[in-house]
Amino acid sequence: MSEAQHAPEGQVIEGRYRVVSRIADGGMATVYQAVDERLGRTVAIKIMHTQLAQGPQRDQFVERFHREARSAAAIANPHIVQVYDTGEFNGLAYLVMEYVHGVNLRYEMNQQVTFPVRETLRIIGETLEGLAAAHQVHVVHRDIKPENIMLNDRGRVQITDFGLAKVASAATLSSTGMLLGTAAYLAPEMIQHNQATPQGDLYSVGIMAWEMLAGKVPFTADNPVTLVFKHVHEDVPSVALQCPGIDPAVARFIGHLTQRSVQARPADAGAVIE
Repeated sequence: MSEAQHAPEGQVIEGRYRVVSRIADGGMATVYQAVDERLGRTVAIKIMHTQLAQGPQRDQFVERFHREARSAAAIANPHIVQVYDTGEFNGLAYLVMEYVHGVNLRYEMNQQVTFPVRETLRIIGETLEGLAAAHQVHVVHRDIKPENIMLNDRGRVQITDFGLAKVASAATLSSTGMLLGTAAYLAPEMIQHNQATPQGDLYSVGIMAWEMLAGKVPFTADNPVTLVFKHVHEDVPSVALQCPGIDPAVARFIGHLTQRSVQARPADAGAVIE
């Protein structure tokens, strides 16, 4: 079913949001650029896919949309994409978000392959600042990966997609959540014990940093099952093996974030920044 059927350019949602163009397609939703005609500003609207809205797990996906709205709304930080509004239109859940002029980190990785240490640390540092604000209000993102790290046109980081986010105390990973998370960045405890922790977000950030410096992730496999087993049973090798001559302090810092044991990592993003 074509997504254009439910939000063609020019359509006005709730008498307020005029759809301008399609920005991106994800597994759950399509994101459009739109104009909030009441406030006269550009926004991004994420609209649930029709087949999910008509499927057996509809309620679960709608709840994920509402959770994303609540989680992002609880965090005030320039490194988090703001969520302004949420609702339903033609039976489809939607989210209205800040429009980020820019690209995601995956796009930059495809362009650059590897990043200088200084730029890596700046991007990772801003990601940690955004996560520190989330962790402070007990929100764990659970799906940190380059696709969810937006870089605006000033190069600043803005984290998006809090759709899997959970309040840390209530954090377990459903089987659907497991499939939605990206195997290459998932922390061992998430895979093994369904345990979502602030330290799990840090592990994902560490894997991302490793990839930015080395030009590839530390573990690769032909299928996600083999890949998650590697995260559970093998230590992430030092990035210095892949990048000889790197500052040992940088390699140690990334090593600290990517420890296999939860307890061996810093407590949360705020602790890393300090």
